[in-house]
Amino acid sequence: MVNPVPKYRYHVLTSIKAAKLSIEMFNRIDSEHSNQAALIFNSQSWELLAKGLLIRNKINIYNSDGTTITVEKAVNKLFHQLKLLSLEENKTMQQTISLRNEALHGILPKIDQEIIIHLLYFSLYTFHRILKEKFKTYFSDFDKNFLAISFKEFTFYSHKVSKLLSNSKLLGNKNNKLLYLLDRACEFSEKKTSGRMKSYDKWKESIRKLPRKSRISRHLSIYDYIMKQEDIRFIPVVVARGYKPEIEIKKTKDPLAPVLIKKTDLNIDYPYFTTDLSEKLNKNRSFISRMVRKLNIIEDLDYCTKIKISRSGNGLPKYNDKALNYLKDYLIKHPDFNPYC
Repeated sequence: MVNPVPKYRYHVLTSIKAAKLSIEMFNRIDSEHSNQAALIFNSQSWELLAKGLLIRNKINIYNSDGTTITVEKAVNKLFHQLKLLSLEENKTMQQTISLRNEALHGILPKIDQEIIIHLLYFSLYTFHRILKEKFKTYFSDFDKNFLAISFKEFTFYSHKVSKLLSNSKLLGNKNNKLLYLLDRACEFSEKKTSGRMKSYDKWKESIRKLPRKSRISRHLSIYDYIMKQEDIRFIPVVVARGYKPEIEIKKTKDPLAPVLIKKTDLNIDYPYFTTDLSEKLNKNRSFISRMVRKLNIIEDLDYCTKIKISRSGNGLPKYNDKALNYLKDYLIKHPDFNPYC
């Protein structure tokens, strides 16, 4: 007997196609309307994935008139009912949906690339995670690398939204429309009720009621989001052969600070051959060679790197100070250690 096709199968398969199209639309070169198209397809991917999950979990996706629930309500259920999303993840998706709704039914205001990149990246990152956890059968179709290239330095989502917040006291400021679209989505994501996102007039009225000296940003849902959600910046890393890039993250108040790539000097960071370790540990070379294999040191990138000296072979191992200290401490704690056993 042939097993019946799950009802949610076509929702999930189509959601993957829509997610890929959102990436393709965003990466189109010199194309008008690419942001709008990317947001529309990204929201469609989440609507279908969310409804597929709801169907799988036997949760009703229909309204009383026979139509299906909206994308924002479907995604909200993933957070409030199925507990598959964190609040920050839900807020990210709802912001994408809010912008998509405006693109479909109105004129989308100008949006900095940092904001679009942030929302699309984290939306797709979470989409990838959900597929891997809940739909492994279809996961391989999306578990790929999608090339995007840029030559201009970007800042962060939080930096661009902070600039919107600084103007929020001026109700007539043109940037308030974008702030509204992002904030209403974050506010909606926190509610269990199946209402609608706040209108622009109601949003402006809520700001007008705040005390004039109040830091308005603190009263907005978007503020809590940028305080808790990580930022994303794409960095192309170009390194010479024989080097490995190391990106160090440091706290800074300057969102425009450049990204510094530290290149490792193998002779400095990995100064020891097996013979050098044997001399420092007062053991013969055979002993150390067996020991690093026994303790899996030779396969651990935290302790060892390998240098290619010919086209054939696995490379010559070199070790760092961390490896030397680990082996030294291990021999002190286990004086009877025998790697030949």
